[in-house]
Amino acid sequence: MTIAPPLSALAGKTVVVTGASDGVGKAAVRAFVQAGASVVMVGRNDAKTAAAAHEIMRDTGRRTVTWQIADLSDQAAVRALAHRLLATVPQIDVLVNNAGALFLTRETTADGHERTFALNHLSYVTLTLLLLPALSAAARPGAPARAVCVSSRAHHNARPRLDDLQRTRHYTGWRQYADTKLYNIWFTRALARRLDASRLVVQALHPGVVSTRFATNNGRMGMLQRRIMDLISITPERGADTAVWLATADEGSRVSGQYWVKRRRVEPSRAAHDDAAGELLWGASARLAAIDADQLIRDAGLHVLA
Repeated sequence: MTIAPPLSALAGKTVVVTGASDGVGKAAVRAFVQAGASVVMVGRNDAKTAAAAHEIMRDTGRRTVTWQIADLSDQAAVRALAHRLLATVPQIDVLVNNAGALFLTRETTADGHERTFALNHLSYVTLTLLLLPALSAAARPGAPARAVCVSSRAHHNARPRLDDLQRTRHYTGWRQYADTKLYNIWFTRALARRLDASRLVVQALHPGVVSTRFATNNGRMGMLQRRIMDLISITPERGADTAVWLATADEGSRVSGQYWVKRRRVEPSRAAHDDAAGELLWGASARLAAIDADQLIRDAGLHVLA
């Protein structure tokens, strides 16, 4: 399947994609580049990310790809990445938060955060909020900037514990993964409630079960799970389609804070509609990231005016 967003919508735009060296992220980068955008690929491994960037430039004949390296499970690395991006790309038309992973065994980062929570959720929060000045600068009348958060249908299986977000007790990798995908939707909805949607819209989506290397970092069990998933998997190009479409489609700018599957706005789980829980997560996430989230929105001039 070939993703074909309108050239007129993306030509000359600047797009940042995390988790961009493989899978859905790499397919999205290729589509954005083919559509005429300048794309910043964010990956964890320098050699792998550079190789993916050179492959895309060779295949498309376009030289509009750069890359940045950051371990997004590390908050210091997320902050450093945000500062580098603000210095080099002061206007960002589209941010695609795509980086994510599953860790069957509980691990902690240098910050002391559980690794799945840190990568799948907290990095989305910190990077998006710190990049608000660049997203705000890209907004034009009738053409808001866009932030897209890759969630998952797995959020239906979430059993969140707001008093133990990082599952220090009773950790299971799949349950924590599902919880973080719910947190992606809660973050999207909470951010949308605070934003002037004429300047920035934010959306969440399920890409489908995609044939990638997802879960293969977990040894034999992960490889077995990957083989089972591949029985029903779609290609990375199909998995990237909704994210690319949301970056350009009129439908994606008319409403904010929604959840999308196969280019259609669908209702997420009942838990995803619990905005009171989402507000508690918003506050807890800001504290864990050591940022004043609401002040960052006001400073960027994106807050909803009373």
